[in-house]
Amino acid sequence: WTKLYLAHHWPVTVCKMSANDCQDPPEYWTIHGLWPDKTEECNRTWHFNVTEIKDLMSDMRHYWPDVLHSSLNRTQFWKHEWEKHGTCAATLQVLNSQKKYFGKALELYQHVDLNSFLLKAGIKPSSSYYQMAAIKEALTRFYSVMPKIQCLPPEE
Repeated sequence: WTKLYLAHHWPVTVCKMSANDCQDPPEYWTIHGLWPDKTEECNRTWHFNVTEIKDLMSDMRHYWPDVLHSSLNRTQFWKHEWEKHGTCAATLQVLNSQKKYFGKALELYQHVDLNSFLLKAGIKPSSSYYQMAAIKEALTRFYSVMPKIQCLPPEE
């Protein structure tokens, strides 16, 4: 792989799209994942072990919450992200453990600070709709990247 994508999602929308009954989803952008652009050389036998990220748990619960699973099973989302994406990212030495992978995602999330940027750009949670082009233009101008934005459901 050649680059990583830091994927965010809006938990309220995640909950609306699911049959699960979410309890008080956060009203701020949270981490969906840290994804290599290609899924090559992934070690799919490297299973998730929550004890490896115990030092990160407070930040994980806040910035990378699993709103779809019950409080008894809140590590399912992280397990999925590690086994699908983390085991691929781990080919890079700075991401070659669960603690490094999740820690780097948390670090990038704080650095990018999407929530603050969008508020400064006048894009805030409301019943109003925003033009996709305006959001993309603001993100491109500020971060110097071409963002990928996906509205769910697509017709909205």
